[in-house]
Amino acid sequence: MKHLSIILKFLSIMGAFGVFTIAMAFYATGQLSSTARSYDNLINHDNRASYLVARGNRAMMTAEASIANLLIAVTPAGKKKAEQELETAHHQLDDFYTQAASLSSSQAATINAVRADADQLLNQTCELGIKQGAAATEGTTVLTSQATYLSDCQPAFRPIVARAFGAAIALSHQTDAEAVTLKADAAHSVMLTFAAILLGLAVVLTGGFFAIRTWLVTPLNALQGAMMKLSGGDLTANVAGSDRRDEVGSMARAVQVFKDAGIEKIRLEGEATQARQEAEVLRQRGEAERETAAKQLAFVVESLAAGLEKLAAGALTFRLSQSFAPEYERLRSDFNAAMEKLQDTMKIITANTAAIRAGTGEISVAADDLSRRTEQQAASLEQTAAALDQITATVRRTAEGASHAREVVGTAQADAERSGEVVREAVAAMSGIEASSQQIGNIIGVIDEIAFQTNLLALNAGVEAARAGDAGRGFAVVASEVRALAQRSADAAKEIKALISTSTQQVGSGVDLVGQTGKALQRIVTQIGEINSVVVQIAASAQEQATGLHQVNVAVNQMDQVTQQNAAMVEQSTAASHALAQETQDLSVLIAKFQIGEATTEQPARHVSPRPVPRPTPPARAATPKAATAGGRKLEIVSNTAEKWEDF
Repeated sequence: MKHLSIILKFLSIMGAFGVFTIAMAFYATGQLSSTARSYDNLINHDNRASYLVARGNRAMMTAEASIANLLIAVTPAGKKKAEQELETAHHQLDDFYTQAASLSSSQAATINAVRADADQLLNQTCELGIKQGAAATEGTTVLTSQATYLSDCQPAFRPIVARAFGAAIALSHQTDAEAVTLKADAAHSVMLTFAAILLGLAVVLTGGFFAIRTWLVTPLNALQGAMMKLSGGDLTANVAGSDRRDEVGSMARAVQVFKDAGIEKIRLEGEATQARQEAEVLRQRGEAERETAAKQLAFVVESLAAGLEKLAAGALTFRLSQSFAPEYERLRSDFNAAMEKLQDTMKIITANTAAIRAGTGEISVAADDLSRRTEQQAASLEQTAAALDQITATVRRTAEGASHAREVVGTAQADAERSGEVVREAVAAMSGIEASSQQIGNIIGVIDEIAFQTNLLALNAGVEAARAGDAGRGFAVVASEVRALAQRSADAAKEIKALISTSTQQVGSGVDLVGQTGKALQRIVTQIGEINSVVVQIAASAQEQATGLHQVNVAVNQMDQVTQQNAAMVEQSTAASHALAQETQDLSVLIAKFQIGEATTEQPARHVSPRPVPRPTPPARAATPKAATAGGRKLEIVSNTAEKWEDF
């Protein structure tokens, strides 16, 4: 990794974080899929079985009501309709209970037993009452069929319905228990995912921290220590990292050139000292030769002093253009070569510094863009959480309203059923009145016949009295009175018979009207039962939606918290990148003090357009302050030693 550039090192860390993010996404998707499959099994099996049992119970009550309608129907069309309703309810009962038993293994035996008992009840127990009711056309046969129904058939419905309702309640309790278990499993999966994300983030951030410290901070600190020793005159300092092929290696090679130049300076000073000693020895050979050598040496020393002064001032373009004496010409060429190498080295350092500054600029721009997008994402998640809170409250209110509506519909259904019972009792009472009226009519007919016979007897008695003459005159008067009384009795009997006939017709009309009222109430009871089932389904669905929305709301709130933490870490990363850019700028200012010829000491930073970042890369919270502190110490050291370049 030490041969890669700084940008590639940062990109490798970001790539590792991206791989971790993708792995966490796959893991979370798997957990959500498992939970969804469990919920789907709950809805399609246990919940569906409970619904089918409820439908079967309603079909059984419909069958009971159809039998009652068959018994009270007075027309063939009404009886046929009741028989069709009974047959339809019987088929629905078998279908619903069979499907429910196939979906629920825990209640299959109970449901099958209820279905078998219901079939036996409709096919055997109630068969006689149903046949009598279908064939009954007169009051006596109707009453007989109703008595058979009330004694044999109707009491057998209650235990079967109670067992069916018990199975439905058991299925409901089982569904609730499984829903609680699934909710706990979902919460456990969310906690495991959250813990895995936190652990992975800690591992990635810790690895990134140690990687940056190993790849960048430690080599720069070592290079800084070597430069401090060189600036203090310690030419034995080891310049590490010159074998690297990244920006740090370029800087290390540049520092190595400084070290070589210092060693060369010491060598030159030693040679100058040796030259002075030789000049002192040769001074005895002649004054002229000594003066000439002294002038040459003075010129060399002055030239070298001027060159070193220019070097201390940072003028790396300075060269010794005037020729030295032959024995000093090599010194001039070595000095010029050292200046040339130093100038080339500073050009490389300047170019590398510009590249580093451009790279830090790109990192700063990318970090700013990442921080801005992370803040936007956090705001969006916060708005989503608020909207989900409102939706959850609305669904909860809907569930409460549906529960209240279910209670109201249940009360209305009970009232309608009681009204149906009252109407059936009224029909039975009016049927009895009609039968009694017919019997009274028969009795009046007998009275009418008796009056007619009495009238005939009185007429015969009158004829016999007339034949008897004066002796039968009194008997004739009595016979005439008896005949008159018989005639009045016959007239009264006819009037009573007419009144009873009218009353019978009115009672029949009343029976028809009450029967129609009973049918209407029965239809109302059936429709209210259907409304009750629909309201129950709406209440259950609203409750399930409220529970699901609450879980989604909890997950979104957790994501919001994680995003807020990511935003804070991205801001720390942005601050660290800006600090690195500032340190690079300060290094450019220091390098700008050197005059290196046609190469410019500053290069404009490349324009970096914001590019989308697929996943945020939160920086280590502890690494940012430490990096900033190290950068501050580095700047302080450079500023304190800026004046020492002259001595070097």
